[in-house]
Amino acid sequence: MTREPTDPFETALAALLEPLARAMVARGVTIGTASEALKKALLQAALATSEDEVSDSRASLLTGIHRKDIKRLRQSDGNLPARRSCNAAALAISHWATDPDYQEASGAPRDLPRQGDKTGPGFDDLVRKARIDMAAGTVLQALLDQEIVTPTDDDTYRLLTHAFLPKAGNNEQVAAYQATLSPHLMASTHNLLSGQNEERYFDRAVRYSHLSDHSVEELRKTASARAQDLLQEINALARKLQDRDDEDGSDGQFVLGAYILPTRPADKDE
Repeated sequence: MTREPTDPFETALAALLEPLARAMVARGVTIGTASEALKKALLQAALATSEDEVSDSRASLLTGIHRKDIKRLRQSDGNLPARRSCNAAALAISHWATDPDYQEASGAPRDLPRQGDKTGPGFDDLVRKARIDMAAGTVLQALLDQEIVTPTDDDTYRLLTHAFLPKAGNNEQVAAYQATLSPHLMASTHNLLSGQNEERYFDRAVRYSHLSDHSVEELRKTASARAQDLLQEINALARKLQDRDDEDGSDGQFVLGAYILPTRPADKDE
């Protein structure tokens, strides 16, 4: 007999894992790889429960992971997942689209040569100013491969979009997948676990059903345009504030995301 879940979080967990499982199957991730990743994440969470040293026995009790696995994970190199640095391509796009040094009088991004000259800075200068820890040529090639930047007839490069939208299935899209979902899940988890008097992060959504396809499309277009405007406005402000705060050695982080899910008729039962 199947046991009914006693904690509503178990039902929520199953729902959260469904889209992740679809991505896992599509990417060829098996239960063994997934289990190892889950063990690492659970161990990391257990170790974060106390500022003092958490024993293997205590970690095993909190997570259900065998003590032999706990010991192995703690002793192995890179046993805990490292934070991915900010995507170099996205960072270059952000500066190119918002920094006045790289804009026309109209506010549009300037076409940039590789090297700066008396008329203004070049792409290599942009990479240095954005503090991207990669060779400028590597960053440029990534933007060209993604068709985000195109060469012009006068030996400059033109930015075609303000958004980093990697091609389906490549490593850049996997990095974007992580960078988008992880902060949202962290914010939602904080709100779920926060005490009565603790500050909660802003996390809201609008949900409607019983809409025609035409209405769904109208909502999608309106929401996409307004969300893009908001993201570009905050992006410009954040870059400006970052330049100001850089002199103080500040290390605070801020993430704003947006998502739109126009559900297909076949998905309505879900």
